[in-house]
Amino acid sequence: MHMRCRLFALSVLLALSIGYCLAEQPPGDVSSHTAVRGQDVSQLLRKATAGDTRAQFLLGRAYETGNGAPQDYSEAARWYLEAANRGRPEAQNNLGLLYTRGRGVETDYQRAVSWLLRAAVQKYAPAEFNLGLLYSQGIGGRIDEAEALHWYRLASEHGYAAAQNNLGLFLRQGRGAPPDCGQALKWFHRAAKNGLAEAEYNLGISYENGCGRGADYRSALEWYRKAAEHGVPEAANNLGYFYREGKGVPASDAEAVKWFQQAAEQDLPAAQANLGVMYLHGVGVPQDATTAYMWLVLAGNTGKTVLSALHVPIEKLMPARRNAQVWQAQHRTQSGEARAGDSVPLLR
Repeated sequence: MHMRCRLFALSVLLALSIGYCLAEQPPGDVSSHTAVRGQDVSQLLRKATAGDTRAQFLLGRAYETGNGAPQDYSEAARWYLEAANRGRPEAQNNLGLLYTRGRGVETDYQRAVSWLLRAAVQKYAPAEFNLGLLYSQGIGGRIDEAEALHWYRLASEHGYAAAQNNLGLFLRQGRGAPPDCGQALKWFHRAAKNGLAEAEYNLGISYENGCGRGADYRSALEWYRKAAEHGVPEAANNLGYFYREGKGVPASDAEAVKWFQQAAEQDLPAAQANLGVMYLHGVGVPQDATTAYMWLVLAGNTGKTVLSALHVPIEKLMPARRNAQVWQAQHRTQSGEARAGDSVPLLR
């Protein structure tokens, strides 16, 4: 019993927020991941020079991303400005974002907001969402949660899933308005229906904690499973916790290990620590101290707490540290950071 209590306090119970990367949207008929070929760039340049705003935007996008043209933020800003001055909302949005980042232009939050507002008054949802982010995080000024809520609501009503998720968070937490769990669930459901995995996770959190009602572990389990299958590591970790504890489902150590493993491979420290303790005690897997220590080392400060309590001799940790270095080399960038897309920012 003592082992279970110590280990599974590591369930991740934090709400996920979309928003630490500002939204940049290409035109609906062109994927931002589709490279612009050399011949296409020449055609775009001719059309852009003739005043075609769509071509101007796409040319700016190609220069910004380096996808089909040499990456050149100054050229991106030049072509975005051409299209933005002619009222193209996608260009106004992306030019505003360049001003927030100081790419190709001097950082200027006042101009950033001005361009985002020009796109937002055209009911361009990504710009409405980005204004919500600026006010929510106080980028370039003070935090104004009421104003952030206003822009998130507008973008949500225009069908933007990330805004629907963040609106749900604001309403659940009482930010910018009194708490309203019913409305929070409504917007999480809309975002989840629009395919946003983080909203599925937030539904899991809401049903587990009993947002406005009693806890509903079966519904929480269902939403955690969907989010985990769509790549959210926090959801996979919590699914492992549910299987270990038998919450909303018959207890299964093997299933718990499966989901802890999935989240640990996505570089989530809580899951790495949970998986390490499962190996340490041979719960759901054969007992393997070396593998256990490797996962606890990878878990960082979370794992250090467990290792300190175990008083593991340094010489026993050396093989685990070498294994951890190999794992990091295979799963992380040279800077030691998790690869993009391996995790989603947390809003505490």
